[in-house]
Amino acid sequence: MNTTRRARLLVIDVDGTLLTTDYQLTALTRTAVQHVMAQGVQVVLASARNPRALHAIMGELGITGLAICYSGALTCRISPDPQEPSEAVTEQRIRLSSAHSVLCTGLQRGLSIGWYCGDDWYIPRWDAALERESRLTGVPPIVEPDLAHLAQAPHKLLAIAGAPALMPELSLLVGTLPPDCTGQFSLANYLEITHHGVDKATALVALGQQLGITPADMVAIGDGENDLALLRQVGLGIAMGNASSAVQAAADWVTETNNRDGVALAIARLQATGWL
Repeated sequence: MNTTRRARLLVIDVDGTLLTTDYQLTALTRTAVQHVMAQGVQVVLASARNPRALHAIMGELGITGLAICYSGALTCRISPDPQEPSEAVTEQRIRLSSAHSVLCTGLQRGLSIGWYCGDDWYIPRWDAALERESRLTGVPPIVEPDLAHLAQAPHKLLAIAGAPALMPELSLLVGTLPPDCTGQFSLANYLEITHHGVDKATALVALGQQLGITPADMVAIGDGENDLALLRQVGLGIAMGNASSAVQAAADWVTETNNRDGVALAIARLQATGWL
């Protein structure tokens, strides 16, 4: 940990970190993030979500431009205009044949599957788990009964165990992924499947190279398995109090939980210790 540096970029995970467990952005956290931007520090959201699911959150924070989506598979510029499509900066898609294989296996196991390409996500049919995902993110999917005929390779596949009885099926799916795919849990029942080698840390390093910012000049805050590499990569990694013990062990600091304004309190400590 290098406390002689001042951070130039703050990267924040969204679900379980920036947002509360009921998916709200508190006034204290919003104000804290806005103060960071007012200091001239770039703030980037890094999430498993798709660009459209970040639009409203970025608007509420006053963030414009860059975001890391799909756990690092897509870094893009998101316009303040919700009608404008996002613009890819860097991307890594799943090979189409591998995506079809995972799709088929997941559906056979009774899992809920989403196919994500750029700003859009496709589902074969509605079910309770996918309805909940759409409601929470505010993004309606495109219903395509035969996803196997989609010709556009996805950035991400999302497999959801919609009931406790399906959790073993989700674990088995991890073990049968093609060798060019990787799976990371963003929630206990959410498996985010991307191309092998994709993660938030790799995407952030590539973004930093474009911006002229080294990882040593970055601070990251996260809570999930898909944040582990990110927390280890940057100059200072901060885990949420609601993170698992493994994630907390990988971090330099541990802040409060997402329901107790952990991001705002982390920012206050960063300011007090000279990082911001």
